[in-house]
Amino acid sequence: MLRFLVLMVLILAFPSMAQDLSERQSLSPKEAAALQGKVTYLDVRTALEWLRGHVKDAIHIPHDEVAEDVAKVIPDKSVPVVAYCGSGRRAASVVESMREQGYTVVPVVNGGYSELIESGAPEG
Repeated sequence: MLRFLVLMVLILAFPSMAQDLSERQSLSPKEAAALQGKVTYLDVRTALEWLRGHVKDAIHIPHDEVAEDVAKVIPDKSVPVVAYCGSGRRAASVVESMREQGYTVVPVVNGGYSELIESGAPEG
C-alpha cells in the first residue's frame, strides 16, 4: 500500500515533464537527464567537443548553425528538444530562434554535458 501511495504521489507531482517543457525557461542537468526517451537532445557544442563524447542519441548542430540547419536535422517539431552545451550559455543562445521556428526547446543551464552524464544521461 505504501508503495502505491508513493507511486501515486510521484505521478501526480511530476506529470509528463516533456509536455510541460513549453512552460520552462531552463532545466537542470538532473532534470534533463530524467527525460531520456521523451525528448530529443540537441548538442550545440563544437565538433571537437562532440567527438570527445555526447549524450546517447543526441543530435549535433554547432550553436552558430542551429538557426539555419535545425529544420533539416530535426524536422519533427512535435517532440520537445533539450539543448545542451558545456556550461549552458550556448544552449540558451539557440532557444529564441528555435522557438520562432515552432520548436518546444529548453536549454540545460547551470551545467552542461559533463553534468548531464553525471546525472544519469547515457553517454553515446
